[in-house]
Amino acid sequence: MLFAGDLLFIGCTPIVWSGPLAGWIDACDTVIGLGAPTVVPGHGPVTDADGIRAVRDYFRHVVEQADTAYAEGRGFQEAAFGVDLAGYADRLDAERVVVNIYRRYREIHPDQPVADRLTLFGLMAEWDRRRQS
Repeated sequence: MLFAGDLLFIGCTPIVWSGPLAGWIDACDTVIGLGAPTVVPGHGPVTDADGIRAVRDYFRHVVEQADTAYAEGRGFQEAAFGVDLAGYADRLDAERVVVNIYRRYREIHPDQPVADRLTLFGLMAEWDRRRQS
């Protein structure tokens, strides 16, 4: 049995407040490589390697979406509010994608204006409000 802590959010949307998304992806690959048949996440039900892959694949999807938006010249907020969550759209706390896109934009462009947590929470609430409309 492996205890993964806050690395894993099973059935809900993970949130990256700091560090590169690639680090989370690499950590997921490392945990998968350990071959533990049972994994206790920090959030959600007990899982296995498939649950870890789902978290990793979510982050890969966010990176792809953010990189495409950035290459098209869209700003962080436009990218976050226009993101295609595909199969991840129905996950609990999907609005956390705002913070995850923000983190990726900061990785791509470190001179991106810094947004404090209060601002990011406000943007998540706005994202969710628009989604509910």
